[in-house]
Amino acid sequence: MLLALPAALPGLRAEAEKPTRDPRLRKALEKSLLFPGLGQLYEKQYAKAALFGFAEAACLALVVVHIGKGNDAYWNYRHAATAADAAAWRRETERLDRRRNTAILAAAGIWVLNLADILVFTGKKYGRERSLAFQPFYRHENQAYGAGITCRF
Repeated sequence: MLLALPAALPGLRAEAEKPTRDPRLRKALEKSLLFPGLGQLYEKQYAKAALFGFAEAACLALVVVHIGKGNDAYWNYRHAATAADAAAWRRETERLDRRRNTAILAAAGIWVLNLADILVFTGKKYGRERSLAFQPFYRHENQAYGAGITCRF
């Protein structure tokens, strides 16, 4: 065991000599995870921060508006006096639910674009060793396909 220790020392030194990670990259990503545009604001990209923040806020406002209108339409459907009124209110409820779901999907898309933007920008700014990689794979033992995403900081 004592003979193996000198052979392992160069490997231990190599691990200790790794360059320190820039904390700004991690902070920018954490802020972008909280709300779109905060990471860009942290990195002093004011136009992008305003664009992502406004777009996300607008989508979330639309979600709230359509939830309220959809609830009112559903209440009218439940208390309709005739079958024709009930059918009309049900169609209105479904239409508002579709709009709500579309606004939720748009908000999620903006969030994803925000994260992709901050990863690409910080990857360019802080060096090539920090990257985002997509790796499809196939495992023979259980015949499964899959994909992995690697984010290095």
